[in-house]
Amino acid sequence: MAIDLGGLNMKNPVTVASGTFGYGREYDRYYDVATLGAVTTKSISLKPRPGNRPPRLVETPAGILNAIGLQNVGIDAYLRDKTPYLREKGATIITNIYGANADEYAELARRLEAAGAADAIEANLSCPNVHDAKTTRGAPLVAQDPERVAQYTRTIRSATKLPLFIKLTPNILDIREPALAAQEAGADGVCLINTLLGMAIDAETRRPRLSNIVGGLSGPCIKPVALKMVWDAARVLRIPIIGAGGICRASDAIEFLLAGARAVSIGSMSFRQPDAPVQAIRGIAAYLSRHAIDDVNKLVGAMET
Repeated sequence: MAIDLGGLNMKNPVTVASGTFGYGREYDRYYDVATLGAVTTKSISLKPRPGNRPPRLVETPAGILNAIGLQNVGIDAYLRDKTPYLREKGATIITNIYGANADEYAELARRLEAAGAADAIEANLSCPNVHDAKTTRGAPLVAQDPERVAQYTRTIRSATKLPLFIKLTPNILDIREPALAAQEAGADGVCLINTLLGMAIDAETRRPRLSNIVGGLSGPCIKPVALKMVWDAARVLRIPIIGAGGICRASDAIEFLLAGARAVSIGSMSFRQPDAPVQAIRGIAAYLSRHAIDDVNKLVGAMET
């Protein structure tokens, strides 16, 4: 079950999606988080962020819209209060980071490495919920511009030797372009995908159901989109992919591996079934046994066409 994810050794190919697992301790009541291949934390910024005002979550058919806005405690509190628990548990840590510009990302990466607070870094270049939808007029995300993806990746890469994964947006015509840009700029892997842009309206009040109007759609409804984007990217990349988007159970995870992902990230399903990542690990192991496959890496890109 062990994998090498761009230089990060993981005991199995299952991690959790940033923003759905808190800082890890929140799920301690359900299982030992160290059993995961890695714990991916919610995004950390240099200063604490309050996030967007409520309402920030809306359920949809087969999914959920969120506009949390990257609420987090900031790097100082993260280093002081959050990472000691994960280190005591023996968990492998992928720390997700967010900055207002490339230099802020680099400073976060530098501080995390210096403090020994991460085993790898996931740079969130693709959160759709950090701007006020009423005033920004559709300001593009960094991840929607391959040149900016390359610029940010190079800047972060220069600040750390830790494995670096770039989290990209599906809200783009061709996922291969930013993925290749990240690869050529020095990323050790990419995470595909972040949430799809969406919105909901209350027909009775005629008002948006999210205070930010627009949010990020996740859950089972986005799985076909995510799976196709992983397959597209896997055919042109040399670096590994963390597949994410609508993964609920082992069979979903295996589909992503077959499409070309080397690891998978479970997100929204953790809200409904907190032990879903552990169940996925067990299910993948059972699948390998049932098919007499001795190494999970043999599933990567093994879809037959």
